[in-house]
Amino acid sequence: MKIMILPSLCVSESGSAIMIARNLAALFHMEGYETAVCADQKSRFADTSFYITPAPSSLRRIRSRSGATIEEYMDSHGAFSSSWLKKDYQYVLDAISDFRPDVLFEIERPSAITAGRTCRLPVFSVVSPGTFRNRDFPPEKLNGLNEFLSRIDQVQVLRYQDLYQSTVCISFGPKEFLSFPPAFKVLRYGMSCIAPMAYEPEEKLSIVFSEASVSSRKRRQIIEDSFLGAPYEIYVLAKGMKQGKKENLHYQNPSRYAPLAGSRICIHDGTDAVTQYCTALGIPQLILHDDSWQRSWNAACLRRSGAGLTLEEPSLSMEQLYETYRTIVSDDAFRTNAQRLREEAFLAGDITAIIRFLNT
Repeated sequence: MKIMILPSLCVSESGSAIMIARNLAALFHMEGYETAVCADQKSRFADTSFYITPAPSSLRRIRSRSGATIEEYMDSHGAFSSSWLKKDYQYVLDAISDFRPDVLFEIERPSAITAGRTCRLPVFSVVSPGTFRNRDFPPEKLNGLNEFLSRIDQVQVLRYQDLYQSTVCISFGPKEFLSFPPAFKVLRYGMSCIAPMAYEPEEKLSIVFSEASVSSRKRRQIIEDSFLGAPYEIYVLAKGMKQGKKENLHYQNPSRYAPLAGSRICIHDGTDAVTQYCTALGIPQLILHDDSWQRSWNAACLRRSGAGLTLEEPSLSMEQLYETYRTIVSDDAFRTNAQRLREEAFLAGDITAIIRFLNT
């Protein structure tokens, strides 16, 4: 079987979609499937055929808010521009023509779904429960997408989720994080990675920022004001921050989550990939979120689960961050609930369950 993976281009290199795509690519390679990835050339993938996309610079200009719904989020990143979609669609068609896959796996990539329809290929969509939140949005946010769909003679949509009617949906996370309309049949698994080993908690803290909208300079300043000189090691995985060591702070590659294992707590920005990985490790979490569809959903679910606390990113201060961190450290109930979520995630299966489904 030949598989092509097409992740979202809204956030490259260390974004949630890229991290999940990297896990899928590693899994398929390990299982002996011939695998290709169609993504931004800055995203690093090993042991796969690689097809580049058109330069996604227009997708990085966030014009207003981050997007309380996926429709607003995609539009604010330029991902619903009719001209962009047409260009990306052609690149995807060319990649399919050259690689000749048997199946497509896409993550928030409308051109992949539409190309799959055109080429009559089965499409698996990795979806976030936050996509299905019942929130209103200005209907004109879909104008570009619907103009593109009309150009290629495909049916227009009222919500982005309508595109998933023609795909097989996959979602990851414990049951407390998963919520979908009854009309959608979703394959639900516990984690978007191969189940990691359990580690005893160490006196260390992990901080991960993959999609945070606060500037890297401000984030670094808050981190150093809060934790520089603390009597424990801190591992910071953050896009836009220079790698290196400053006393007890270790600034490392944001595309590798290995330092999270054994962390007493993980502070992060609430994307699906990081949330799921922390859950799989049974680590209490402190999510710094904005109002965007995916990050705010995971923050709400974390609060409900009792496995951590949350702070709003736009009003973040050093005092808030440190005091909330201390609250989690001092209450064993957060770790107890985090371990409960870990057990639920393991019972639901890890990413390898996809292989069993493909082989049925």
